[in-house]
Amino acid sequence: MIHRTAAFLFIAAIFPLPAVAAEWALPPGVSHQGRSPAQLTSLWWQWAQAVPENVNPLRDRTGAHCAEGQQGGVWFLGGGFGSSKIRRVCTLPRGKAVFFPIINMVYWRSKEGGAFTCAQAKAHAALNNEAALDLFAELDGVPLPDAKQYRVSSEHCFDLFAGMPESQRPFDAYPAATDGYWLLLKPLEPGRHFLRFGGRYNRSSSDYGRMVQDIEYELIVQ
Repeated sequence: MIHRTAAFLFIAAIFPLPAVAAEWALPPGVSHQGRSPAQLTSLWWQWAQAVPENVNPLRDRTGAHCAEGQQGGVWFLGGGFGSSKIRRVCTLPRGKAVFFPIINMVYWRSKEGGAFTCAQAKAHAALNNEAALDLFAELDGVPLPDAKQYRVSSEHCFDLFAGMPESQRPFDAYPAATDGYWLLLKPLEPGRHFLRFGGRYNRSSSDYGRMVQDIEYELIVQ
């Protein structure tokens, strides 16, 4: 046992081991430009709902529309609506932090209205995430350790359609709440990067209880 340990240390000294932490992701809970991850999740969903369906980045299969609706210092990346296995190529400007969900849920007040509280929206959004499995993310071959520590829940409920001009909002979608696993990346170095992320839910529910996400991006930073 002693000899094996000594040999291991000797090999590690010659061939450095991979870093335990993924230095490309900001630590859980860290804010960017004054916005917490929870605030960014609300903005991400408002962005996802505001972009027209024919150019929506979450429905896009190639990445051709990944720049739609982007603004500010954080670049949003989409997964997909429901179970999705997608590979995209996306060109983005240098200096942008990158924010995206490994997997997540959102619930909001229905068009029919009725009694639906913020607490109910939060509770519904959380259910599948209690049973999330096989969460993963990697950038340029470097995996993210312990993706479950990146869970983010809405602190405050929001209007899902607030990113649209008021005249185009289909109905009042407040209260809405989201819950899931989200990553905020430091601005990437110029060049080409490869990002992959996803996971699955394991819950008996018709509300995406068996959803599986497997998303790949070739990110070209210019």
